[in-house]
Amino acid sequence: MKTESMIIYLKKLIFVNSNMKNNKAFTLVESLIATVIGIISVAAIFYSYQHFNNSYQGVVDKVAVSEYGRSALNVIAKDIRNSGYRNINYTRSTWDRWIEKTDNYNNLGGDYLRIWYNTSSQDRLEVRYYLKKNTSTNDYSLVRELIENPVVQPKYVNCERWDIQKNCTPITIVPQVTDFQVILKDINGNEITPVGLSSNNAKQNQEKVHTAEIFITVRSPNEIFRNDKTFRMINLSGQAGRDFTTKDKYLRETFFLSVYLRNVGKA
Repeated sequence: MKTESMIIYLKKLIFVNSNMKNNKAFTLVESLIATVIGIISVAAIFYSYQHFNNSYQGVVDKVAVSEYGRSALNVIAKDIRNSGYRNINYTRSTWDRWIEKTDNYNNLGGDYLRIWYNTSSQDRLEVRYYLKKNTSTNDYSLVRELIENPVVQPKYVNCERWDIQKNCTPITIVPQVTDFQVILKDINGNEITPVGLSSNNAKQNQEKVHTAEIFITVRSPNEIFRNDKTFRMINLSGQAGRDFTTKDKYLRETFFLSVYLRNVGKA
C-alpha cells in the first residue's frame, strides 16, 4: 500500500509540473509591441475625433455667420423702409428728421445710421445702428438702439429700469462684425452726402434719398482655417481708413442689401 501511494503521489507531482511548464507569461518584446499598438490606436481615435470635431465646429460657425448677417439685414431693412413715415395726426414736433448717415463713427471705421418714423399718432421712434467695441474680446458688434419720442421727451427703450432710465444699453444684433457701411443714393443711383442734421444741405438731402445700400461684414466666432487666409476689404465709398488687409484663420463674409425708402424717396 505504501508503494502504491508513493507511485500515485509521484504521478500527481509530475502532472502538476508539466502543467506549470505550459503556463507561460508575455515576454518583454510582446509587451512592448502591445503597448505600441495601443498607443497608435488611441492616437488614431483622438486624431479622428479632433478632425471631425473641427469640421463640425467649422460648419456651425459658417451657419452662424450666415444667420447673423441675413437676420441683421432683415431687421435693418424694416426700419429703413419706415424711414420718414409720418402719421397724419402727429403734431408733437417739427418734422425735419428722417434719416441720417455718419462716416467712421467713434473712429471704429463703421458707419452710423439713424432713422426716424412714427409708431402712432402721438409717438415717434429713433433707431440707431452703429459698431460698438467689446473691450474684453477687442472685437466689434453691430448694435441697435431705440429712443422713444427723441425730440420732445426722449426715453431709451432697452433699459433695466425704463421708468428711471437705468442701465440702458443697445441690443447686439450681430457679434464679431468687421465692418458696417451704408450708402444712400438718389433716384438716379448717385450717392448722396451729407445726409442728416449737420447742415441745411444735409437736411435737404434727406428728401433726395431713394435707396439705401447696406453692407455688413461678419467674422466667424472661432478660427476655421488651418492656415492663415488673407482678407482684403475695400470700402465702396472710398472713405479714408476703411481699406485694410488682414491675415488670420477666421472666415469673413459680406452681406448686402438694397432697400427702397418708400416714405422718403421722391420721383
